Amino acid sequence: MKNSIFKNPLYVSLAIVVLMMLAGLARNILLMDETQSLSQSILMFLAVAVLIGGFYVLVVHFLLRYTKEKYRDIGFVKGNILKQIRMGVLFGILIFILQNFIMHPLISAIIPKTTGKEVEINTFFSSLWYLPVLLVISVLKGGFSEELWRVFVLTRFQKCFGKPGLIIALILGSILFGFGHLYQGIASMISISIVGFLYALVYLRKGNAWEAVVGHATYDIVGAILGFILYYGK
Repeated sequence: MKNSIFKNPLYVSLAIVVLMMLAGLARNILLMDETQSLSQSILMFLAVAVLIGGFYVLVVHFLLRYTKEKYRDIGFVKGNILKQIRMGVLFGILIFILQNFIMHPLISAIIPKTTGKEVEINTFFSSLWYLPVLLVISVLKGGFSEELWRVFVLTRFQKCFGKPGLIIALILGSILFGFGHLYQGIASMISISIVGFLYALVYLRKGNAWEAVVGHATYDIVGAILGFILYYGK
């Protein structure tokens, strides 16, 4: 029985996913100080983000080939693409408003401010040269890479364990997504975990991966533009 499990490509891909999730968790814990330092050098911070995002895309691509699946099998379908984009933009704006004007302020008011070093947000908006870089990162890293990985994780657990597996992946993936933002503070970690949960729900609504990708990209693009409006030159 055990040998048959390890010969099943789906279970092998799930094992690799779990190992990568554990590696990501370890990286966020052990290298949090380095992440905070990188955030003070915005171009280096973004370069590292691109490399990590590209690595995850490559892993998903090769695992899909290994399991003989296509991107459409996990929700990347061309049908009604304009509607998917419209819905993604709408969900991205709604989640941005919910996160930045309701959830994060509320959680920040409840959770005591940590004594650790947190990122100075205006570092990201100190030069106009950063704007096009941030916009590209918003689409490729935040939108495509992170949501491709989220969708892939959800489908691995669901295909291997059914609905219980999907619920586990939904909760665990959201927590780990928030944990990756611990360098921004405890309140941000908690609220971003909820945001990750909402992105997953956008995908699960109809199984349209492009809605989640566009939603996440829209969220990040709006944040980048508003960031420059609020912080540039200050």
